[in-house]
Amino acid sequence: MRVVAFGGGTGLPVLLGGLKDRVGELTAVVTVADDGGSSGRLRQEIGVAPPGDVRNCLVALSGRKRLAEVFNYRFEGGGELSDHSVGNLIIAALADMAGGFCEGVEQAARFLRIKGRVFPAATESLTLVAHYADGTIARGESAVHAAKRPLKRITVEPEGARAPEGVVRAIENADLVVLSSGSLFTSTIPSLLGGGVREALDLFAGPVVYVANVMTQPGETDDFSVSDHLRAITEHVGLVVTDVLVHSDDLSRELVERYEAEGARLVAVDREEIKASGIRIWEANLISHEAGRGVRHDASRLAEEVCEIALVRL
Repeated sequence: MRVVAFGGGTGLPVLLGGLKDRVGELTAVVTVADDGGSSGRLRQEIGVAPPGDVRNCLVALSGRKRLAEVFNYRFEGGGELSDHSVGNLIIAALADMAGGFCEGVEQAARFLRIKGRVFPAATESLTLVAHYADGTIARGESAVHAAKRPLKRITVEPEGARAPEGVVRAIENADLVVLSSGSLFTSTIPSLLGGGVREALDLFAGPVVYVANVMTQPGETDDFSVSDHLRAITEHVGLVVTDVLVHSDDLSRELVERYEAEGARLVAVDREEIKASGIRIWEANLISHEAGRGVRHDASRLAEEVCEIALVRL
């Protein structure tokens, strides 16, 4: 099976980690709109595309465990290296040496002997532009997080920045496309906004599965149901999603209350609205029960269900 997965943050690496030993060809398309932390500093200081989300996906697919641990090592204490991860610095160096971010990511992938391919969502850094209902806008992912206001839509600058050609080819040759869970407006949707992606997805004849978020995100998806998430994706990239995978089992009251204290709620699974949109709904127990992890998808269970959907639908 040939799979293309879109996203960023923590959601996409979990999905990739589960899929890498289950599918024949795996391509990850990763958002490059981050402007905070180590990625943001490298972006500002040396002009490289933000490498953090890409690094996490490379590590998830790595065949060299010890080197992957080095890539994830983060400097502590004071000084100019404080809070930088080794992998971010290596990717930035390789991009500079190779003459482009895509080329640098490809070199890092070889070092890590990854199973699959990792592409940035665009061939250059993207700046998120958040549009609010009152007509105001905010630029930059950090500004979006700080605003804590419901979003109407997201665009990117520079407008029309192209996705790498390898992304379009991967979609054309894929059996299955998956949109990972994660921050809807600052990870999932931005990963789809590279020029050429929407057109490729419009022509794609196979299933496009969205892995639904289990909890809302304050300031991004307050009070969103699953159908609201799907509607937002449609408004940005068209009617591309054919199937949605949702978590079905109850969560502990203690866990739910912990999230509610931070302003997050369970995402309502409004089945009738989803079905009315023509999207198939699949339900399974997807959450990891490791102590202290919070609400996180279990990589193995998630990948198993995604592959099962593909086998039924293909």
